[in-house]
Amino acid sequence: MIGRKERSLRSFPQGGEFSLSIHGNRYSGYLMAHFIGEQPDGEQVYFSYSEDGLHWKDLNAGLPALRSELGEKGVRDPFLVRDPQENKFYLIATDLRIANGKGWGAAVEAGSRDIIVWESGDLVSWSAPRAITVGVDGAGCVWAPEAIYDEESGDFLVYWASATQLPHEQERKQKIYSSRTKDFRSFAPAELYIERDNHVIDTTMIAHGGAYYRYSKDETTKTILVEKGSSLHKDAFVPVQAPALEQLYGVEGPQIYKRSGREEWCLIVDRFAEGKGYLPLLTSDLDSGEFRVLADEEFDLGRSKKRHGGVLPITAEECGRLLAAYGDGHQALPGQFADPDLAKFGDRYYLYPTTDGFTGWSGGSFSVFSSSDLREWKDEGVILDLAAGDVPWAVGSAWAPAIASKDGEYFFYFCGKTPSGVSAIGVATAPSPTGPFRAEPEPLLTMDQMERLGIAMGQTIDPSVYVEEDGTAYLLFGNGHGAIVQLTDDRVGVVEETMANIDGLHEFREAVAVLKRGGLYHFTWSCDDTGSEDYRVHYGTSERLYGPIAYRGTILEKNNELDMLGTGHHSILHEPDADRYWIAYHRFVTPLTRLPDGKGYHRETCISPLRFGADGLMEPVRLELGLELIEKS
Repeated sequence: MIGRKERSLRSFPQGGEFSLSIHGNRYSGYLMAHFIGEQPDGEQVYFSYSEDGLHWKDLNAGLPALRSELGEKGVRDPFLVRDPQENKFYLIATDLRIANGKGWGAAVEAGSRDIIVWESGDLVSWSAPRAITVGVDGAGCVWAPEAIYDEESGDFLVYWASATQLPHEQERKQKIYSSRTKDFRSFAPAELYIERDNHVIDTTMIAHGGAYYRYSKDETTKTILVEKGSSLHKDAFVPVQAPALEQLYGVEGPQIYKRSGREEWCLIVDRFAEGKGYLPLLTSDLDSGEFRVLADEEFDLGRSKKRHGGVLPITAEECGRLLAAYGDGHQALPGQFADPDLAKFGDRYYLYPTTDGFTGWSGGSFSVFSSSDLREWKDEGVILDLAAGDVPWAVGSAWAPAIASKDGEYFFYFCGKTPSGVSAIGVATAPSPTGPFRAEPEPLLTMDQMERLGIAMGQTIDPSVYVEEDGTAYLLFGNGHGAIVQLTDDRVGVVEETMANIDGLHEFREAVAVLKRGGLYHFTWSCDDTGSEDYRVHYGTSERLYGPIAYRGTILEKNNELDMLGTGHHSILHEPDADRYWIAYHRFVTPLTRLPDGKGYHRETCISPLRFGADGLMEPVRLELGLELIEKS
């Protein structure tokens, strides 16, 4: 996985979860590097991703993200560290492969004294691995290397476990050694850092409040011990009593990180004795040493077993890159966004979604994201804020937008609730696809209007735009019943006498759209409820824009095996001057265990290729793990 094309985003707004920052960039998620066991390929570097630090999904289709063919031809205990000065990342790991059959005795007494190092500027494109000898002469091994940046000295303290036998000792004993480096190429001579009466391995540290907290495995008792230090100096630490950890037997590989947006830390420990992988524990006070062991239903480690690794808090931009490079091939945006409208203006793509993650779909603002390649998305910011009064007639419930352009002006159609609590559709205009948008003072479509014109309608929501070859534009919309109306030439009004319900929308719930290809109008629409895992997209064709529509079947529906559920409320982009199409849609947030309740307002945005068959009809969208988002021409 070396040299993969780099892929970009922002801090997710929903739920108030995201506040930790580095140099002004708020952390929005977490990357875990880990290995999975002693099976073939198990002792390589695997990546997993989380947005809350407790529920993880495997990246790269569950395959290794990085491999080492150096030294022992395998790595364990990978650890990620951010370089705050050079704007890069290092991944360091133990040069060890138990699957080679040499056994633990050989690993302890005559193992590699090297660490394996990778570096990257973006967490996606990685250097070739290099082996660096850091172990002291006579050391039996160099295990579980980690690093922490020392603000005071401006370099990294790197530390690891080595089995050594000093002149006064009767046998080898595991101790923690350390070295200093600025670039993970040149290292100062190793020094003894931690020695105890018992063997000690697997040390990890975190800085907080001007102090350092250190967690290490007592290799004799197989428990985790805690210390607090006023600096990183080896003599600056004193014990912290942590009964829950001292009584948790058969664990190793501790890792600790702060959960973004809350005064809470998560400590994960590898349950090696039970063969269960990582177990999370939570604390709201590092000084107290009090940790709560999470119940099984409170976390999800993904499909693969997570063994001793490292967790790195990452920004939204970094989340986006990782999902683009290593994700499932469908999810486009990290965070919670729904009802996406996908467009292309000039040589750039734009996504206009509903900001999701609010109980009762109560989000109040719209944002836009742009991309040059449909992979890496840049947050262009909030373009319309109903909650802040940008829309005179609306008080909230910013839903299901659509975008169109004409003569260098951009028209943003959106849903909002009036003070009476009834949904309406409005329009805002801007000189650029990224705004600033100015809303018209009155809604474009209302339920009172539907009643006056005799249009069957559940709610006036979910607009989509269709433009005929002669430039005449139409708005399709509706809930419970679908309707269509011609827009005025200035695109900010409707020609009421052209409004009609659309005949033939089988099982229609909402979100109707149309495109023209091969002389046929191809209609798509969502069925069932957005809170149902069976939310899906139906398809039909007509020779007339106003129907009737011949129902052709379902083109987008759930994949239970891959936990892709609630797939619906879509838009379709036809690439200008090419016969290529993309469908943008949402699904329930994954992993599904993360938000067991209210899945209908916890959704994430996806993009997949849409194809037409030899018969000229749309083919069902393939929801396959690792499906390539962009096809090579």
